[in-house]
Amino acid sequence: AAAVAAVLAGSLALTGILPGHQPTHRGQTARLLRGLPRYYIVLGGTPHGGWPDQAVVRATATSQVVDTLSVPPPYNAFIMVAAAAGVGRYVLAAQRTEVQREGGVGVAEPVGAVRFFQVWIKPSGEVSPMRPLPVPEVPAGPSLSGLALTPDGRKLAVALQTPKPGLNPVIQVDTLATGAQRVWTWPGAQPIQESLGGTGSAVSWAADDRTLAFQRLIDGQVQVRLLDTTAPGSSLGASRVALRLNWDGRGTSRFRHPTVTDIQTFGTLLTPDGSKIVCGTDTQTQRPLTADLAFTEFSVRTGQVVAARDRWRITGHIPTEIQDVLWTNADGSTLLVAAHQPGATASPIGNFRIEFGVLRGNKFTPLPGAPGPDRLSVWPTW
Repeated sequence: AAAVAAVLAGSLALTGILPGHQPTHRGQTARLLRGLPRYYIVLGGTPHGGWPDQAVVRATATSQVVDTLSVPPPYNAFIMVAAAAGVGRYVLAAQRTEVQREGGVGVAEPVGAVRFFQVWIKPSGEVSPMRPLPVPEVPAGPSLSGLALTPDGRKLAVALQTPKPGLNPVIQVDTLATGAQRVWTWPGAQPIQESLGGTGSAVSWAADDRTLAFQRLIDGQVQVRLLDTTAPGSSLGASRVALRLNWDGRGTSRFRHPTVTDIQTFGTLLTPDGSKIVCGTDTQTQRPLTADLAFTEFSVRTGQVVAARDRWRITGHIPTEIQDVLWTNADGSTLLVAAHQPGATASPIGNFRIEFGVLRGNKFTPLPGAPGPDRLSVWPTW
């Protein structure tokens, strides 16, 4: 996670500080916010070498701060957040970090167990006290690579990566009302991959409370697999592949074919109705050199493209910035995303400004007053 945060910070440093947004008319705001979660949580405060020690609750409509939550002792850092925004339930993962010297530089490293805490946010904006969840903590050693609540907030999926030697990915599913836990493993397999934005979107749920999507990076290819969490057994290998995509982190090897569709980040989301997988994509050609950015929806049943929305072509260079899907409604028709600004142009090195906003159809609208992505180490969680 530390490496992921460092890569993200380096990428976002190129964007500069985003300009402020102009006020939106009341009618425009109402249309913009239709069907969206009322609130989101963004991790902030980085006194421990880049690990946030605060969770800031903001209103989606205005991005005004509703409440600020401090990490409960003896922990000193929040590392991930999961949300069931439709029912107002949020889970935060907390851990201790200690500064260690690496090459003469102090770097905060996570140590000890991970404990999960929950808060409830009422429609009025009232935020409950933060309380520990009655589920097993993650012992020291494995690192979190994904965290997801079911849309009804009843179950929590925790994806883990065990330390070397061996990769051995693990998924735990906790029933929050009882603390009951099931565990699936895949000895020797490639790890479940954390999203670049640190949002935990390496795992996501359908609304049936049984279908869990998770993603892995295998030889330069992202696989999105579906696990039936109600079926007998404890092997992640029993899951099925729903989608295969190249990952754009392989440099010029992407040009082995005239046209290649790459996933831009490790962030893929299963729509709650279970019909689609949505993510940011980058389809490139070598001659001439072009990159077509889009938010692409793939059919879970066939793996084929259903729609490519908000398409944007860059010519002559490879984009250096990322676009990401942060939240989806039931069928994927409305998304909350990190995307290029309307009317943006790419610099000669492929750099362009990004901001958070709503995507309906092919229309992207920035969220009023949202913090600039360049100021964050972890994307917001809805």
